[in-house]
Amino acid sequence: MTSEEIKQEVKKEIAEAMVNNLPAGVGEIIIREGKAVEVHEPVKVVISGTIDAPARWLETRMRLGLVNQGTYHVLVDRENLNITLKCNENNHYGSKISGSLMVSPEFKRFGINEGEYITNFEMAELFKMNRSFFETKAIAMKLVTELQNFRAKVDKEIEKSDNNRGDKRLLINQAVQSNLPEAFNLHIPIFKGTPKQTINVEVYINPSDFSCTLVSAEANDLLEEMRDREMDSVLERISAVCPDIVIIEQ
Repeated sequence: MTSEEIKQEVKKEIAEAMVNNLPAGVGEIIIREGKAVEVHEPVKVVISGTIDAPARWLETRMRLGLVNQGTYHVLVDRENLNITLKCNENNHYGSKISGSLMVSPEFKRFGINEGEYITNFEMAELFKMNRSFFETKAIAMKLVTELQNFRAKVDKEIEKSDNNRGDKRLLINQAVQSNLPEAFNLHIPIFKGTPKQTINVEVYINPSDFSCTLVSAEANDLLEEMRDREMDSVLERISAVCPDIVIIEQ
């Protein structure tokens, strides 16, 4: 007997067996051939977002009655600016929602406190394309013009001595005067998803090639202050909506 004949015989036997067990009034059997539908494992939900992502997840799920606080916990990593919510902790397929405090793209764009020097023309173009972050657009364009017409006066004093006994001394005293303002204000978000802050920014000039960089002590202070404030705010929201959830500081 060929494989096709065996196949047809099996179909016949299955059909007869099913007919004998059909309820009264039912007289049709449909036999489908082909590959069966694949069995998929449950989907493990892993989501990353801004720092308040775990709080927003819990606020919505709690409102829908989908949270079992006894099987949830929150991990707080202040050093890496991260809050992680673990759902159904004993289930391999339990969801994980992570929120991170990230420096805003706008703040990064200006390169504040990064120590990277650029030419005055590059900085002028940077200010021109991001003038909405200045106190007024007029102030931004004034800075653009000053950078494009950058002038510097260098006063250099050199003292050199040699006593012909192997002892040498070279002293250079250099002072740079330019038409650039020493400082200005930016209205910019420090962290992604947070309100804008007004920070004072200084222009530092490299005396060797007159390239420029931006420095802000205020921004550095705000980074430290806002880190704890923003993370504590999220933890308060979590505790308010789920008072029995376990929160662990790492």
